[in-house]
Order: sequence, then C-alpha cells, then structure tokens
Amino acid sequence: MTFTSCFFSNYESERIKSPTGNFEIKATVNRIDENSDNYAKVIIHLYDKTNVELTEINSGAGDFNKWAIGWTESGDTIVMQSSDIGNMAWILLQNNPTEIEMTNKLNKRAEFLKFKKYE
Repeated sequence: MTFTSCFFSNYESERIKSPTGNFEIKATVNRIDENSDNYAKVIIHLYDKTNVELTEINSGAGDFNKWAIGWTESGDTIVMQSSDIGNMAWILLQNNPTEIEMTNKLNKRAEFLKFKKYE
C-alpha cells in the first residue's frame, strides 16, 4: 500500500533591495495555519539598511493567484502585481509605507515584475 500526501510549507522570498539601497522587502505567505487571519495572504516585510524590520504590509493578495513584488526603477516605491486584487503601490513616508494611487507607469512596472517572475 502506498500513501501519498500533499505537503505545503510556508513561503519566504529572497530580499529585494530598493534602487536607493535604503530599504529591502521580502514576501512571506502562511500556507500552513488555516485558522490564522493571514492564511494564504501575501505579507510584505520592509527592512531598513541595517536589516531592522520596520513594518509589514498585509497586501490582501491571495497566494492562490499569480503575484509579484518589487520596486520602481528609481526611488523607494514598492510595487505589487496581483492577479486577484489588482496592482498596488506604496511610497515610504518617514519609513512607513503609504498606499498610493496607481498610474500608468506604476501599472506597467507591476506587469513587468509579474512577467519577470513567471517567464
């Protein structure tokens, strides 16, 4: 008799440095604890250049769809592409992320990040 099981583990991305070098982000996904509020949600962790975690953003994006995170090509703006909730961006004001309205340029960057991740 053979038993097969599907084993999932939590997800943690590599850190991505901002173009200015002042910050890094990484994404985590809780894929194990179904009773948690953050189950299957993409959480973005923000670090300063001394590796201190400043905050985390519960993006609201689900891990069951395609998603990607990164930075704008210059500056310290976090960009996210999510196939289920749409594109999002955050600027950093006094080391705190503040969501901003998407522009054509930000949407293009988000789609580029998705393309690079899934090519």
